[in-house]
Amino acid sequence: MRDPRDLYRFEATEVLEAVPRSGLTLVHALPGMVDAGNACRIAATYLRDELRHLRLVSFDTDELLDYRGARPRATFDGTSYVDVELPELTLSLMYDERDRPFLFLDGPEPDLQWRRLSEALIDLVEFFDVERVVGMQAVPMAVPHTRPIGLFAHANDPALLGRPNTRPTPAPGTAPESGDEEPGELILPAAFSALLEHRLGRAGHPAMGYAAQVPHYLTRTDFPAGALALLRRVSEAAELELPLVHLGDLTDAATVALQGTLAQNTEVRQIVGALEEQYDAMSESDQSPLATTMDLPTAEEIGEHFERFLADHDGNSPDEPFSG
Repeated sequence: MRDPRDLYRFEATEVLEAVPRSGLTLVHALPGMVDAGNACRIAATYLRDELRHLRLVSFDTDELLDYRGARPRATFDGTSYVDVELPELTLSLMYDERDRPFLFLDGPEPDLQWRRLSEALIDLVEFFDVERVVGMQAVPMAVPHTRPIGLFAHANDPALLGRPNTRPTPAPGTAPESGDEEPGELILPAAFSALLEHRLGRAGHPAMGYAAQVPHYLTRTDFPAGALALLRRVSEAAELELPLVHLGDLTDAATVALQGTLAQNTEVRQIVGALEEQYDAMSESDQSPLATTMDLPTAEEIGEHFERFLADHDGNSPDEPFSG
């Protein structure tokens, strides 16, 4: 295998000097063939837009991507091609709202050289002395959008999920294939993030992740609620303070628009109703074989929404005392 370090290049020396060498978490969002509701893409774009960040490492996408399988976008003005947008895979230094640094890896899932790229990322995890790696995914499920979003949790060390006496939960996917697997195991198509988590574990590096369960009828549309659910769990697992309130506003607006659409479609309303009944029955019987957590708003989000509610309805600003 060629040297994995040839797959990436560092940015300027002064940028590298800004990176602390202890206590870092690496968060990654690598949407590929499956990114239900574009949740990973929305989460990654939101973090880049909301948080201060510096690019540390760029990867050679010509080595990693199949451009015939996923064509780059070209802009044509009627006469000339004014732009061709080539995809990028980058590792950045980000700062949360408390100015705490973390690393963020985002870009398209690689099509090629998975072994070599996983070795390159392990090399970077060791170079930056990363403490923990946390990933994001989004998968389609037969669940209604009117219930709290479930998230599959997985890790290369069960203790990361608070279950020291159980085996790790497999990465989420679709239906299991037949075979001689152990009870409770699933055999499913792998994403690159699954290989990375596995290889990190073999190299002695803790890694975990969450996969948002997106309603299957919303797989092909933007579903910001999935991104919000993922970032809440990442914020908790990585002990970061991420700016979630604005994403909550986008989620609320999308939910209102969705409800308006469903109100005009009897067939879809019937499907959602059937999914609600199924969801409630399974919740009561606790039949899920996988480690699942429910998405709930944080206390800070609830408080900020409440303050703005008072301001909107009583003419007070959030900083003024409420007068009943």
